[in-house]
Amino acid sequence: MSIRFVHQVIIFAAMAVALVFAGWCFFDPSVAGNLPYTLAGALCVLIAIGLVFYERHFLKRTRKIILH
Repeated sequence: MSIRFVHQVIIFAAMAVALVFAGWCFFDPSVAGNLPYTLAGALCVLIAIGLVFYERHFLKRTRKIILH
């Protein structure tokens, strides 16, 4: 298992956690519509999008590097 693969798994897990938390902030009946939770959900969506761009950047930079 290469360090590149581990990095991909960790970034994917971070994106999943951010999106699950955003979903909770938006759709849980006990907090839905509450402004702080709505802002936190929006921030988590932005963080997940940022992680997608970071992962693309990382994969481009490490394409030619052999990491084992």
